[in-house]
Amino acid sequence: MIFSSIKGRVARSVTLVVGLGWASQPLSSQGATGRTLRPTNARLDAEFSRIVGLRELRDGRVLLADAGDRRVVIAEFEGNTVTAIGREGRGPGEYMSVSPLYLLGGDSTLMSDPANGRWLLFQADRVGRTIGPDEPTVVASRGGFRGTDERGRVIATTVPGLRGGTQVFGKEDSIAVLLMTLASANIDTIAWLRMALLTLQSELDKSGKPTRLSVGNPPFSAGEEPVLFPDGWLAIARLEPYRIDWRMTNGRWIRGGPLPFVEQPVNARERDAYLARRARSTGTRPPVPADDAWPKTIPPFQSRPLLSAPDGTVLILRTPTADHPGNRYDLVDRLGRLIGWVELPAAERLAGIGARNAYVIVTDDDGVQHIERHPWP
Repeated sequence: MIFSSIKGRVARSVTLVVGLGWASQPLSSQGATGRTLRPTNARLDAEFSRIVGLRELRDGRVLLADAGDRRVVIAEFEGNTVTAIGREGRGPGEYMSVSPLYLLGGDSTLMSDPANGRWLLFQADRVGRTIGPDEPTVVASRGGFRGTDERGRVIATTVPGLRGGTQVFGKEDSIAVLLMTLASANIDTIAWLRMALLTLQSELDKSGKPTRLSVGNPPFSAGEEPVLFPDGWLAIARLEPYRIDWRMTNGRWIRGGPLPFVEQPVNARERDAYLARRARSTGTRPPVPADDAWPKTIPPFQSRPLLSAPDGTVLILRTPTADHPGNRYDLVDRLGRLIGWVELPAAERLAGIGARNAYVIVTDDDGVQHIERHPWP
């Protein structure tokens, strides 16, 4: 159990693989077609620590959220400039923590600031206003804020109730997906998600509030995951079988068929590869989990694997393996069908896709991140 309290422009192309792709894909994926992630057309010289959010504005500028340096910036690729927005603090226009950026209508963007217990609403390249901790939507989200759409609707996932001591959650447990709006206190439960295996260790005060909380995630921990699209459609990545279910704006559901996936056993080689990936991402070698902490097979995806594309398709980041250490994204349409996939090297991953471009985070051997822009599609 693991507990946690190059300058210059690079011109290359990354191809969306068509057909069999990974060696063990079944024949049902042979009809997949795709596109090419074209060569890089711009790159920022600025260095980042841990990019967790990206939002392309209508004029082509980009908001970036860097959780490692606790800053939000506006980037202009043409001028190769980065300018800070707001600052660290607890006052108006300030934030103590940085998290993913979610699109609202126009150039409005919403970001949760968990350390201050509130949300920030950005208007283009400035902080427009603060949504306080007593607002009904903030209260209802309880830290599980997961997305917005252009109509001001918000989704959040519930969190397990704390009883104090050690609590273990797994595949038999579920959390709810809540749908609400910024302008109303109405809250609807629209879906249930299978939880990832985790262990919570907490101490509570007399009022039931936690005074200490540790979260333990075993290797390859995976739960079901949602993403809300700007037009109001909701995609959910499901397990057993691996598939995408869609919720339309009228509340009707489209159940996707099983997607191509071959289970691979977690053997000694896969364990070593997993620990090496963890070491690269954290900069330190993690402790080796006990034998009974490892699952029998590798899941198709892990935490927060979904990205929305402007054409309505969803991209799912697959779990790397020893034989396929790169970052593969399955592309699935709104009928739940696999239409292709894109593979990036292990040091690169997609940060987001805007109306005109895809943005790729490149992490060097020292853990420093740069961001590149590719035309999309």
